[in-house]
Amino acid sequence: MLFLAVFCGFLAENFRESQVEHHREKEYMRSLLRDLSIDVRNIDENLEFGPMVAEKLDSIVYILNEKDPDKNAYDLYRLGSITGRIVEVSFNDRTSSQLRNAGTMRLIRNSDLSDSIQNYWAIVKADESIAQKMFDFQVKSGDLSVQIMSNKYNERQDPSKPLAFSIKKDAKLINSDAKLIVQLSNRVHSRLLVLYFYLSSIRETKRSGIRLIDLIKKEYHLK
Repeated sequence: MLFLAVFCGFLAENFRESQVEHHREKEYMRSLLRDLSIDVRNIDENLEFGPMVAEKLDSIVYILNEKDPDKNAYDLYRLGSITGRIVEVSFNDRTSSQLRNAGTMRLIRNSDLSDSIQNYWAIVKADESIAQKMFDFQVKSGDLSVQIMSNKYNERQDPSKPLAFSIKKDAKLINSDAKLIVQLSNRVHSRLLVLYFYLSSIRETKRSGIRLIDLIKKEYHLK
């Protein structure tokens, strides 16, 4: 009888621990679901904004290569003020960092789901690597731009909005050295190519994220 009582107590304790872990698993997945939804929205914003930046970058390359940059200085300044903005998805790693660092991936009993989550993380890591390369080209382009253009042609319209400014109509290049122009064109073109690749990559990330969202909802009966 004593053995039976101990054995039953052992089973009850295991059952209780199993229930607690299952509850934690579901809460992690509920949190991950929220993070994925935020990721998808952030991707959509960049997919809307990114092509506009790509179009302007392409126009800059065209002016630098095919037209007289001095005569089209105003357009270069105007386009530059738009392409200076960063295209990059800020992926939400709140839940993923907890799952990875606390060793709680073991709570996920469905191996297909576990594999899908880790595959999504790998895709996100690749996106972040591409974004870093794109940012590096942007920095290098900026280093060349400051040798060719001057901020004295930026005209602030509203003192309360320091980032909102227009370009003066008499804008001129302060240095139109042919070698600098070629270098700037090359840097801008490299950034444009990486941007195209990045936009294609985050489209696939969005599809992967949506598939993962559907899988989590189905597995845990979440809405």
